Amino acid sequence: MKTIIVACGSGVATSTAVVAKITDLLDSHGFNGEYQLQQCSIAEAVAKSKTADLLIATTAKPQGIECPFISGIPFLTGIGKAGVEQQILDFMAK
Repeated sequence: MKTIIVACGSGVATSTAVVAKITDLLDSHGFNGEYQLQQCSIAEAVAKSKTADLLIATTAKPQGIECPFISGIPFLTGIGKAGVEQQILDFMAK
């Protein structure tokens, strides 16, 4: 089971949208039951990264992150979304 943290400024608005998109992506590619998504604010992300397998954030990468990081901004803008989706799928396939 891989733990994926999804962070945004407040841990509520945009992270909720991104969690839904990541869930759809992973489930449609056969990863249902192989991951756990957790939402948080970017302020909480550094502490949570100590036990997470991956951090996806809709903000700039904060200093001190201890797990791999993927920008979630393409889920909001649509620009580069396919590339980010592939990074997530590659991560899950490891």
